[in-house]
Amino acid sequence: MVKRLQLKEVIEVVGGRLVHGSKDIEVKDAIIYHLHSIIQSHTMIFLDRRKPFNYEKIKHLEPFVIISDARDSREKYQQAFAVIEVENIRKAILAFAEYYRRLFSIPVIAITGTDGKTTTKDMIVHILKKQYSVQSTIRSRNAPRKSFEYLMGIDEDTDVGVFETGLGAPGNLRYHCDIFQPTIGIITNIGIFHLDKCKTLENYVLAKGEIIEGLKNKGTLLVNGDDEHIATLPLKDYKGKLVTFGKSAGADLRATNIKVDSSQTNFTMTYEYKQYSVILPCHGEHQAYNAMAAIGAVLDVGVDITDAINALQSFNVLEKHLQVKQGIKDSTIIDDSWSLTPGALKEALKVLQSIADDRKKIVLIGDIGRLGDHTANTHLEVGEMISRQDIDVLITYGHNAKRVAERVAEKNLFIQVYPYLNIKDVYQKVISLLSPDSLCLFKCSNTDNDLMSLKEHFLKKDDMERNQHDER
Repeated sequence: MVKRLQLKEVIEVVGGRLVHGSKDIEVKDAIIYHLHSIIQSHTMIFLDRRKPFNYEKIKHLEPFVIISDARDSREKYQQAFAVIEVENIRKAILAFAEYYRRLFSIPVIAITGTDGKTTTKDMIVHILKKQYSVQSTIRSRNAPRKSFEYLMGIDEDTDVGVFETGLGAPGNLRYHCDIFQPTIGIITNIGIFHLDKCKTLENYVLAKGEIIEGLKNKGTLLVNGDDEHIATLPLKDYKGKLVTFGKSAGADLRATNIKVDSSQTNFTMTYEYKQYSVILPCHGEHQAYNAMAAIGAVLDVGVDITDAINALQSFNVLEKHLQVKQGIKDSTIIDDSWSLTPGALKEALKVLQSIADDRKKIVLIGDIGRLGDHTANTHLEVGEMISRQDIDVLITYGHNAKRVAERVAEKNLFIQVYPYLNIKDVYQKVISLLSPDSLCLFKCSNTDNDLMSLKEHFLKKDDMERNQHDER
């Protein structure tokens, strides 16, 4: 629930003037009309004059207050209990967000990165919730349009905020930070993604770097010290606290002896000259990086390092994140169908290798999206990377993924390659290959409806029902 506010205070904060109604009302919620739903009375509605307003749809939730930049707002919104007119609606929203955020002297953690945001966020929440009240991103719903809504979920009972900051275009991260005013920032890694809007990798890296200015040179910034793209950011100029995590010797939180098997990932973490054994009930070397980022963040909140490490032993990854499941015909399926980026695929292939033993290694991938003009070259580069892998079969679905298959077939004659454009052909081929001696990596984006539907046919029925229960 939102901390209750007096409207007369808000008018001053947003630099508005009362043009209709009374300022003597208590506000219980605030929304941006074209982005969020109104769910209760006494809601303050930020309304862009360019957006349509449907009074009939919300009249049952009267009284409500409208803040608008419409010059005829008195006549336009006269059904409201009060109407506040402002010069610029975006500036009013940001001014109110900053005011509301300052009402709470709590740590707020903002997480960005190409891969690992959701898992790192979930690890942090899992650790913190044992002793703190946490307001956080729901699943991976991290678009800029959600930030204001999450901010308004902070109230007097909230101890810590933990938010993913999704990035589709330059400026997105700056907006997240304007809303959340984070005290702790994390960059998990920077790979190749969102080039449709960022246009170049350099622009994408700079867009991720917006979190640095978002911390205003006074927060704690945790970064992947092994990431070559993060290394190009102006970290030396950062005047706040900089913490690195990784495998390299200079990392503040350093992982060594990383071991992955069919049930867990474990490693030794060195921090301030002390060594700790970390056990994670999930798969992948990349999980060590996520765990170190999470541990570093909660240390800054005040959690004891041993308590943080112990808490992670009971952590469960979100569904479709490298989950090892029973497939039909007694096969084994690695379900990594949450998202598909070159970096995430590379880590998934490492997991495949680490748990395969002597089983036949099958890889099924779809098209990689959000690459803009870099689509063709990136798929060829992914094909180059897969051609160097120790796998037996590659199956691709989609016109762009076909480029991956063609490059693999050209570079590695020992990998059986099957590119398909018809989903029925994919089904027939996979069915013919699944056996008790096979391990199939199912790697796609959860927006690929064809492959997501197909996947359910390959999972053993009880595992499929468990997966559907998890999603509910």
